[in-house]
Amino acid sequence: MNSTGSWTRTETDGLGSRSLPGEALYGINTLRAAENFPVSGMKIEQLVPLIRAMALTKKAAAAANYRLGKLSARKAEIIGRVCEEVMAGQHTSHFIIDVFQGGGGTSSHMNLNEVIANRGLELMGHACGQYEHLHPIRDINRSQSTTDVHATALRIALMQGAPMLERALLNLAEAFAAKAQEFGGILKLGRTHLQDAVPMTLGEEFHAFASALRHDAAQIWPATQSLAGLNLGGTMVGTGLAAQPDFAEAVIAELQRLTDLPLRRADDLVCAAWNNAELVRFSALMRGIAVTLSKIANDLRLLSSGPRGGFGEIALPAIQPGSPLIKGKVNPVIPEMVNQVAFHVAGMDVSVGMAAEAGQLQRNAFEPLMAHCLLTSLGMIENAACIFAERCVSGIRAVAEVCAANLAAPGTLTAGLVPLVGADAAADIAWAVAEGEALGDLLRAQGLGRRGPAE
Repeated sequence: MNSTGSWTRTETDGLGSRSLPGEALYGINTLRAAENFPVSGMKIEQLVPLIRAMALTKKAAAAANYRLGKLSARKAEIIGRVCEEVMAGQHTSHFIIDVFQGGGGTSSHMNLNEVIANRGLELMGHACGQYEHLHPIRDINRSQSTTDVHATALRIALMQGAPMLERALLNLAEAFAAKAQEFGGILKLGRTHLQDAVPMTLGEEFHAFASALRHDAAQIWPATQSLAGLNLGGTMVGTGLAAQPDFAEAVIAELQRLTDLPLRRADDLVCAAWNNAELVRFSALMRGIAVTLSKIANDLRLLSSGPRGGFGEIALPAIQPGSPLIKGKVNPVIPEMVNQVAFHVAGMDVSVGMAAEAGQLQRNAFEPLMAHCLLTSLGMIENAACIFAERCVSGIRAVAEVCAANLAAPGTLTAGLVPLVGADAAADIAWAVAEGEALGDLLRAQGLGRRGPAE
């Protein structure tokens, strides 16, 4: 018992002994790491996909070790039960280590090993810390190393999260496509270099947004395939030291069964222990998606600007007041949020590249940073795309009279039509529009009209 009346336990490692709260599912390794890295205030419990994937990996490893005769049925069953609890979101308060940590993920890995061991001891009727009955290293971590477990879990987490990002982008694309259909008959002024150019429809403009998003979404699943090669069973440097000879094949087969993902053993386990090129490429893909989203957000802010002193060709939904001083002012807050997410993702992509490059020899010490950046970016882009569709795009209105006024301004239409039909015909069309005739009909009469996907 301590001075507060709660009980404590003592654990010992190679550096000495420490007291821990008796009910803590973490152990001495986790305690030391928590003391060493009070950096950001962001705990690994916030990286939910990574924790779940690590627990999934541990469950598969326990099953593989049981089949290889290296773990009793009772221990394998207990480990599996605890891993299922962790995957269901339980025990999160015991994952206390900062996401910024030295050791290449060893601290996160040992945090999980200790939580599984101590929760397993509880289920077996023993007190936390009585590791002679279920050991965090000899049992939970048998035939494994941080090098292969952390890397495997990160890749699985990204592969499991990628379809949700793809769906979010496709849903956003559909929201733009619906608006393209709605706006198909609204003619407006197309612009290049922010200067007046040629006529187009507002529907064509919005359909282009949908097309760009669909193109980006189509790149996601192919990009995940390079993540499928796992180094699990390679242990520390890829040579398989301390692992059972058949462990890699058995554990990857179990992971395939549990995830229904096309997982496979990496061709070269020594290379896979340090080479993070596929993570760099996946990060670059997310940066590219973020750039697309940001460009579209920029366009919506510009097209809705004013509304009287700017373009004012569309109106974004009013979802919150824009100023405590100006009544009725509404700011483009959702596109602004999307811009900021994109800036953040771009910065994280730089961090991933630097972390991958900075690894030395047979191990990359900076994988925790890559995990934080990649999984945070994945989640942020998905959330931003969903919010963009639901709280902005679906409520956009066309301001048709402004589109028409901008197009019909003296000289504007004529200048835009000259490259298409010549000066004389351009002047005739502009005069006819001023008299109330439909520009679309006039253009079709000149052989320029077409029915695109927005119409």
